[in-house]
Amino acid sequence: MKTVTRTTLVLLFLALAVSSLSAQQIRMASLAPENSPWGVALNRVAADWQRISGGRVRLQIYHNMVAGNEADVIRKMRIGQIQAAVVTSIGLNNISPEIMALHVPMLIRTDEELDYVFDRVRPTFERSIEAQRMRAIGWSKGGWIHFFAKNPIRTPAELKRLRLAANADDPGIVQVFRAMGYQPVPIELSEIMTSLNSGLVDAFYASTIATAGFQWFGLAPYMLDVTVSPFLGAIIITDRAWAQIPDSLKPELQASLDRHIAQLDRDVARLEAEAIELMKRFGLTVIELTAAETRAWQTEMEDIASRVVGSVFDRNTYEAIKRHLDEFRR
Repeated sequence: MKTVTRTTLVLLFLALAVSSLSAQQIRMASLAPENSPWGVALNRVAADWQRISGGRVRLQIYHNMVAGNEADVIRKMRIGQIQAAVVTSIGLNNISPEIMALHVPMLIRTDEELDYVFDRVRPTFERSIEAQRMRAIGWSKGGWIHFFAKNPIRTPAELKRLRLAANADDPGIVQVFRAMGYQPVPIELSEIMTSLNSGLVDAFYASTIATAGFQWFGLAPYMLDVTVSPFLGAIIITDRAWAQIPDSLKPELQASLDRHIAQLDRDVARLEAEAIELMKRFGLTVIELTAAETRAWQTEMEDIASRVVGSVFDRNTYEAIKRHLDEFRR
């Protein structure tokens, strides 16, 4: 009897050991807060993947930028410390510089234009990412970037007189604004509030959702009602981690991820509108431009694009985007 019991225990232990060894844990980094739409969506994906795989594929999400900034995250992926990440175009710039051409200021102006263009250039971006032994398994929209300032602005000349907070992790955009005659001040996004409060900067550019969430608009209560550029995110995973997932599971796992991203895009569109209304109730003034004033901004950006494409932005990608835009706008 004791022998049977011992044998049973040994077999049970071996079964548990094999189960543990066969489970694949994927460590995924995210800059977004856990209670944000992106954090909520990732937690749902993690629960779905564990259910679909019967526990064989487990996502461990590191929310709230605990794994570092985007450059840190990409570096950790390269050395195998983490296997996946949610990154913005700024982070992807370290892998696929071509993607930054989507962010030429005021080149793409509406969701419809973005959808049309992105469907056509996405394969190029994904091939570039795959060349770095990673793959993009999902893309999501993060809304649109706007200018915010302490005082009302209507023209490029007025913004040029202000010190403009610029993302320190994106030196290319800093270079663009300098070339345009602006006064960019490279700072970390986490320092925008203190920089506005101290007078280090007078204006910044960011998505409406981030601006509302971090309450930056309290110190810069004027928003220019013209979109600067779309804000995109991608879920990337190392080739090695993806290859270790059983092929039989991949279609259902991918379908689950696609469903949650589609819902996330709908949530972001709704939250973007809600964020503007919320900020307006607490003192935000949206500066609506005339058609002539809007065109002045677009002309300004088109002029500078001709000078920085080829250095800051990939020329071939930029020209492809322009062709697609021309097709769409006809």
